[in-house]
Amino acid sequence: MSRPETDFDHRVQHARRLMQEGREIPPQLLADRVRRSWSRSREYGVSESARVVFDPLGRSALRRLADEHRALLAHAEPEMLSLFGTLDASSWVVACLEAGGAVLKSCGGNTAELGDIATALRPGVNLSEQVAGTNGPGCVLAEQRPAIIHGGEHFLEEIRGFTCVAVPIFHPSGRLIGALNASRRHDGRRAGILEPLALAARAIENRLLSELAAPIRMRVHSTPELVDSVMAGRLACSADGLILGASSCARQLLGLEQDGGEIPAAAVFSTSFGELVGLLRRGADGPVTVRCNNGVQVHLRLDAEARPRPARRIGTEATRGDQDAARMRLDSRLQKDVRQAERAFAHDLPVLINGETGTGKEVLARHLHASGPRRDGAFVAVNCSAIPVGLIESELFGYEDGAFTGARRGGMAGKLEQADGGTLFLDEIGDMPLELQARLLRVLQERTVTRLGSTRARAFDCSLICATHRDLSAHCASGGFREDLYYRIAGLRVDLPPLREREDFDELVDHLLATHARGAPPRLAERAREALRRHRWPGNIRELQQVLRLGIALAEHGRIDLDQLPASLATQAPPKRTPGTATTLQSAECDAVQAAYARNRGNVSATARELGIARATLYRKLRRYGCAD
Repeated sequence: MSRPETDFDHRVQHARRLMQEGREIPPQLLADRVRRSWSRSREYGVSESARVVFDPLGRSALRRLADEHRALLAHAEPEMLSLFGTLDASSWVVACLEAGGAVLKSCGGNTAELGDIATALRPGVNLSEQVAGTNGPGCVLAEQRPAIIHGGEHFLEEIRGFTCVAVPIFHPSGRLIGALNASRRHDGRRAGILEPLALAARAIENRLLSELAAPIRMRVHSTPELVDSVMAGRLACSADGLILGASSCARQLLGLEQDGGEIPAAAVFSTSFGELVGLLRRGADGPVTVRCNNGVQVHLRLDAEARPRPARRIGTEATRGDQDAARMRLDSRLQKDVRQAERAFAHDLPVLINGETGTGKEVLARHLHASGPRRDGAFVAVNCSAIPVGLIESELFGYEDGAFTGARRGGMAGKLEQADGGTLFLDEIGDMPLELQARLLRVLQERTVTRLGSTRARAFDCSLICATHRDLSAHCASGGFREDLYYRIAGLRVDLPPLREREDFDELVDHLLATHARGAPPRLAERAREALRRHRWPGNIRELQQVLRLGIALAEHGRIDLDQLPASLATQAPPKRTPGTATTLQSAECDAVQAAYARNRGNVSATARELGIARATLYRKLRRYGCAD
């Protein structure tokens, strides 16, 4: 069923007729950016009625292009995945393009539903105005400013069913290096994605800026309250007063030229650079106000990387904003669970996280804290299995001066008190002794805690997250855990799948490579990737991280091969199927997979395409049923 036409559609159709007749288009019919883009498209000789085949570059040419833009890809991929996790995954395709218009990377939902949109945004397809006429990313690359192109505003008739929202990405030198785009079917509704897309592009620029070897880094904004926000501009400076790089936001605010290269700070600020740095170092508690040579007054402070940091006690307080939280958004099964946990946690319900060692229980806990109502408070973590039984009580509840031999003079606040106004994370709570469970239950119910050696009850108010690798329901049935405490801490239960069962293994590997590499991540040879897929990963994500860190350290010429991974991975074979253990349905599925695998002569990509499943899913089925030798 086609979408009914709107006033917008009629205005655009009228404007198109005027263009075809060579007449002037009134501004009330068409946005200025679209009129300019239509004009450029005609100058390039693009025919609006032409049938366009969105042919991508060949494999070798695409590989060369990806190599050329490795740094951009490395920093764009985590932001794209994080952005995609916040969208309606079945409706959007998110893509990163280089400055020439070629798509470098894209991620999308249901390809069958997205159809020609997913085809148009495949890696290697060129969407510059010279090739595809007016479209979102093409317009951005031509004008170096954000653009939204709806439906009939596209020049080519073939893509008038799209809505494209795109923003530019700039190098720290100010040079345009690409664009970030999100597309869906045009349905007449506002897209509502421009702001998160712009924030993602800003984060990519900040990541690129962080690669510069600059000893002095600053944040800048025209409003002092926003200096520490994501809206702030960033500067990277040398010790002798050269601005080595700046984010696009900082360039706009300070009036710096695009692609202007290095510039002396003295040409920008009315205060000498030495005096400015001295003011910033003395004013660590707040921004410093400075007037620029162009007359604009701005507020600056040293970036967190350049400011002295207080020591952080391991296992107690977490830094705000967990960059690893993006990996929770990769697996489609986890997306719904994480969103539900965020909502439950925002309503002060306790969350219980269950999962094997290394699946990311603490990562999720930190993410919930950072996105929750008490994010400005402390995140206090206690590993119940790592503290000796005799010390758990004093660690949790605290003690007064002289409460026991060896007690600290003046006493000590326990973890419950430390978490007041923040979040208490009880890791491996299934290992807590039974006698302590009773006291913890009473404390959680009464919201007061009494230190050892004291009779005074102290009120506290905190959010609660617990985690365990045990099945607490079974643990309750066997008498190892109090049932009443279980129901008190399990307001919402989240089960984290082990790595071997995750649907997004390849995407997770790429995300971790981009996260841990210093600069552009090395490429992973196909033999090495297959070995990673076959491994059972008893240590889950924690084990995978260590393996990838080793691979990054040993990589040669920007490539990780099989011999740069632990030897145990190279010698592992897929598990064989034991006769008689599969159900009839599983046998049928295995037979179908095995037949397709044989027809395609062991070509995994071709087999996955025939079966209509992702390569990672196919590898998992081959592993599960032992269909492949």
